[in-house]
Amino acid sequence: MKDVSLKYRLEWIGVRITIWIFGCLGRRRAAAFGGWLARKIGSHMKVHSLARTNMEQALPDLSPEEIDINLMQMWDNLGRNIGELPFNKSIMADPKAVEIIGGEHMEAYLESEKAAFFVTAHYGPWELVGLVGQRLGERATGIYRAANNPLVEDFFQEMRADPHYKFVPKGREGARAILKAARAGGAIVLLNDQKLNGGMAVPFFGREAMTAPAVAEIACKMDVPIYPMRTERLASGKRRLTIYPAIERADTGDKTEDVYALLKAINETYEEWITERPDHWFWVHNRWS
Repeated sequence: MKDVSLKYRLEWIGVRITIWIFGCLGRRRAAAFGGWLARKIGSHMKVHSLARTNMEQALPDLSPEEIDINLMQMWDNLGRNIGELPFNKSIMADPKAVEIIGGEHMEAYLESEKAAFFVTAHYGPWELVGLVGQRLGERATGIYRAANNPLVEDFFQEMRADPHYKFVPKGREGARAILKAARAGGAIVLLNDQKLNGGMAVPFFGREAMTAPAVAEIACKMDVPIYPMRTERLASGKRRLTIYPAIERADTGDKTEDVYALLKAINETYEEWITERPDHWFWVHNRWS
């Protein structure tokens, strides 16, 4: 075992026990229990007030009662995502559990020799984006944020391990992997809705938000299409993965303006989804300050 602190060891034990319990419950019961538990705990956490402030400022037309409902549903979605972790592979392999719209965009990529980005937000059952990696196979690279606890990180990697494609953590290793994949005609799958302090200030719900520019910079420089992906929970209990047509990219000759316009288009895409289903986005992230 790695030489880590007692705190990390205890966290690792807690995570393993929690995932084991979810695994024993079965897919539906685990999701329901995870949602119930997150609703009970989440509303008492400090980040709940940040989530409320974010939602109030981004969606001022919502009433206090609507905000309360959406925040509780946000926690429910997060809890279900956690409860479903032991079952994600079986969920993605079950056509009765996942409806796919826009699969032709994956086929178009596979038939081409060009690279492509498949991007999404922390929205709905976002672990489903792994399904895109599976379908695209060895040409796909998934970029993710590694857990701070190295023991927990190793455990999650064991759970997510897939022979069809690879995962690479964000940071320098991730940046190198993105460039390598783009040059080799690979597919890069990632969530890119969080704040990057050294990013570019781009409007998001009417306020400037520091946004990671790498995806747009590579897309503009290397003519790489960007396909937005949206994951949703349906009333039937089923999940939906929608892959949209590539975002139109300007080519004005001004690199900075073109990157900015593309980032703005990505943010506007996420705004549309979030406005439609506010409960699906993870509002606790400190996106604007």
